[in-house]
This record gives sequence, structure tokens and C-alpha cells, in this order.
Amino acid sequence: MSNYIRKIEESGKLIILDDSSKWEVSSYDTFTTRMWMIMDNVSVSLNKMTNLSRNNETVSVARKF
Repeated sequence: MSNYIRKIEESGKLIILDDSSKWEVSSYDTFTTRMWMIMDNVSVSLNKMTNLSRNNETVSVARKF
């Protein structure tokens, strides 16, 4: 299942998807997610988020509740 990015906060550290789920990005990967854009298509599986709109770039994430 894929979603799109609704919001990127904290210089790429927090990504909020269209389903309102919040994902904290590993500090090692924020350099990558700072370049991601709102409306990019992503999929999440096993604490990995893959940006389908950007050559399948993959970062480590953790769900925030």
C-alpha cells in the first residue's frame, strides 16, 4: 500500500502521511528526507519508508503515536 507525504517537519526528521500517521526518520537519513517533497508517493514496510517518487530512496523510520 502506498501513501503520499502530507507534511515534512523538523528538517526532515518527521514525516506525516495522508492517513495522518507520523513517522520519525533516523537521524542518519534526514539528509535524504530533507530533499523529499509534499505529495511524493511513499510506502512503509518493516520500519523502512521508500519514496516511490524519488528512485525508491529508502530510509529508516519509526511510527510515532
